[in-house]
Amino acid sequence: MTTITEVPAVPGPRSPNEPKRSYPVSGWAVFGALVVAVQLWAFGHWIITGNATPTPTGPDAVPTWMEWSIWVFQGLCLVAGAVAVYWYFIRVWRRGERLGFDSYMILGMYLTFWQDPLLNYFQKWAIYNSSLVNFGSWTSSIPGWLSPDGHLMPEPLLFVVPTYGIVCFLMVVVGNLFMRKVRERHPTISNVRLLFATMAFFVVFGGAVEMAWMRLGIYGYPGAIKSLTLFAGHYYQYPVYEMFFFAATFTAWSSLRFFHNDRGETITERGLEELRIKTPKRASWIRALAVTGGCNAAMLVVYNAPLQVFAMHAEPWPADFTERSYLMDGFCGEGTTYECSGVDTPIPRRGGDHKNPEGELVPAEKG
Repeated sequence: MTTITEVPAVPGPRSPNEPKRSYPVSGWAVFGALVVAVQLWAFGHWIITGNATPTPTGPDAVPTWMEWSIWVFQGLCLVAGAVAVYWYFIRVWRRGERLGFDSYMILGMYLTFWQDPLLNYFQKWAIYNSSLVNFGSWTSSIPGWLSPDGHLMPEPLLFVVPTYGIVCFLMVVVGNLFMRKVRERHPTISNVRLLFATMAFFVVFGGAVEMAWMRLGIYGYPGAIKSLTLFAGHYYQYPVYEMFFFAATFTAWSSLRFFHNDRGETITERGLEELRIKTPKRASWIRALAVTGGCNAAMLVVYNAPLQVFAMHAEPWPADFTERSYLMDGFCGEGTTYECSGVDTPIPRRGGDHKNPEGELVPAEKG
């Protein structure tokens, strides 16, 4: 249910002798604005360069059960996303009410989906099933992107956008229910211990969700480090470190919604009341950008950045992937000039020399 938060009255003028104060909300809003600017650039450049085209499934047929499962799942995600937009935005506006924190957080989560393919920033080791509705991805248009042909990642917009916007938010709500129950049962528990308990919860709960999605063939981690992977060698192999950072990210998002100061402000909203904001509309914009900044910072710092270390040690792709062209995305292997990741395979850079599937050196194109 949407929480209604009234915008406070504008504070009076500051005394000349009053020391300057820092307002966390301002920093979060600036970061949120930067994140939105990067997205607009990446999406715009992706479309203008003509890279916004579907990644084909290749010669191998997608199993009928997998294709039907994928279509049903995409449909459910799309419906869930539409319901969320109506319930948390349209319904609130029609009532003439102000948006509550949950509405701002859902918006922030929607504006986090652009980070989804960042796992492959340095080296390609994660994939999506290219039979999902896709137009490739915007990664090659992200400033500084290093791995070649990043735009071939078949980002499934019907799945990814509503999943970040509402499915992930609902998981955060479940996480908050767990946190509340733990605190009721153990009133003196410290915040640190509560966070560790929440993370353990998400390792089990979130891990089960991810493994179900991978069993359906929605996505996978072919470059996973085998000694740290469950079901190694299968298309649904699941790296334990992914489970850990997945849980850590949801713990961070849950904390963003759970912890408040004595004014009821989350960490991203603190200082909003003290700012000299002339209109409620401007306050809403600042709040939206601040929460967006918080959601994105959590995923960038807790998930995508540390996983790059493991990506640099990606191992050879199992046959259960390489024999399914719809799980290769045209990244490497047969039909490409790139050898898939491996201990003896140099990590290719966009526009640089690289090895082909036969192990031969392919010089960088000049000009």
